[in-house]
Amino acid sequence: MRISVEMEEKLVEQIMEMTGERKMSAAIAKAAEMFTKRQKAVAMIRALREDPPGYGQTNDELEETADPVPRRAISYSAELKKMRKP
Repeated sequence: MRISVEMEEKLVEQIMEMTGERKMSAAIAKAAEMFTKRQKAVAMIRALREDPPGYGQTNDELEETADPVPRRAISYSAELKKMRKP
């Protein structure tokens, strides 16, 4: 996909340096990909903090109380939806 973006030259130079890319388009695309991956990781960490796995329980106890769809997966999805809203 092609888009036009206005950015300060210094910012583009920093992005190119940080990503190791030599071309502006490749550097900005890589930076956007890195940012997206980081935000997904942050959302997953938040979800795990809110609803940690059942440490201290036996496997049988975990299986007895297991939800078909774990709450942390739902929390993770909710975090991603929040990030998409402007």
